[in-house]
Amino acid sequence: MKSHKGTSPFSLSPLAVASALAVALSAGHAVAGGFEKATLWDAEYSALAGAAASSVDDSSAIFFNPAGLAFAESNDVALHLSPTWTQTSAPAGGVETYIEGEKNFVPSGGLTGLFKLNDKLTMGYGVYAAGGAGAKYKDVTVGDTFSFGPISASSITGDYSTDIKVVEAGLGLAYRINNNWSVGGTYRLTYATADINLLATQNVGAGNVGASVGYNDMSGYNTFGVRLGAMYRSDDNRWGWGINYRSGVDIEADGDYNYRDGTGATVKGDATAETSLPMQISSGVDFQVAPDWTVFGEVTYSQYSNNEQIKFTTDDANLELKVPAINSNWEDQYNYRIAAEYTGVDNWVLRAGYIYTTAVVPEEYAAPTFSTPAAANTFTLGAGTSIMNGQVDLDFAAVYDTVKNDDVEGGGQLTSTTQSYAGKYEASSYSFHASATYRF
Repeated sequence: MKSHKGTSPFSLSPLAVASALAVALSAGHAVAGGFEKATLWDAEYSALAGAAASSVDDSSAIFFNPAGLAFAESNDVALHLSPTWTQTSAPAGGVETYIEGEKNFVPSGGLTGLFKLNDKLTMGYGVYAAGGAGAKYKDVTVGDTFSFGPISASSITGDYSTDIKVVEAGLGLAYRINNNWSVGGTYRLTYATADINLLATQNVGAGNVGASVGYNDMSGYNTFGVRLGAMYRSDDNRWGWGINYRSGVDIEADGDYNYRDGTGATVKGDATAETSLPMQISSGVDFQVAPDWTVFGEVTYSQYSNNEQIKFTTDDANLELKVPAINSNWEDQYNYRIAAEYTGVDNWVLRAGYIYTTAVVPEEYAAPTFSTPAAANTFTLGAGTSIMNGQVDLDFAAVYDTVKNDDVEGGGQLTSTTQSYAGKYEASSYSFHASATYRF
């Protein structure tokens, strides 16, 4: 347990390892925003609504604000487990439909550590979930069964789904300028996997021909990204301020392309998907308002307006991709975070928080397998304690995310053949977080 109460004066290839880590550490469905949940894997800061930039002073700073590494009082290594359950519902079957999506389980988490090189320099390291998107509608049927002249078609049944996982490995260094100020940076290697399965219909005059397009087993790296941070703590440690910058990273993922339609046509080949995890800036403050009470506030800005589409290409000159892009036209996202912490219970810290997340997806480009086009609400609750004479901290949190829009207009051109469907869109997720930190 760590409170924020102030004090007065066999052989595996690298690709196989990365793919296994992507499954083990992946983040849950981004309920309202882009590729990221409002909270991720650290139990302490999930309970505090992710408001960590001003106060994080353990190995989780590798992610939340690398400058916080310099304020650590000891070396540590930490394991974070964040099992998450998500569900998305939308008009996945077309106009005037509403389908409840499958309940998905995501085993999110992370592993972090830090080592104090001297009184001024601290090194941090970690592997952790950095983002993702996931939704699945099972056995959705599209298209008509008909015969007209040379055309004979049957309906198509398949899964309509998105499964994107983003994992980072980070290596950080922080410098303690003086008692009040520190700066730090994290080098990031980003790895992503994706499986995207689309269903659509195309009118050919005599009827609607159903089609299934899959981009499967996609994976790729970005080998250079950074986080940069600064932190200030007051002389009495009763209040602080922090800022954390994350550079945007472009990711190209290679994999398989699969197409089939109601006429019996099938096409297979190789393809590459291109997207990005955008630039992000977080800035926050914390203040001890009473001997046992500390409050936190933070704003996070993510530049998702740069994500205009997920683009698909192929090096095969003889292969025509039926869906060369998914048009997203996303908007910038803001997370407004508030939280409180109470230390008045012997050897326990109690925490709670709330996050308001602005919509990233415009109604015109609503998609059943991506974020719901509405603002989201996140509620957090947690506690922490210490064992082994304070050498091990145990933190726990529960998080609920919800977002709903009953009257989405739709109408935008999602792909070359499909428009966004009007109707009801909603999503929710439950996650439980547990972190164990060993200090030495």
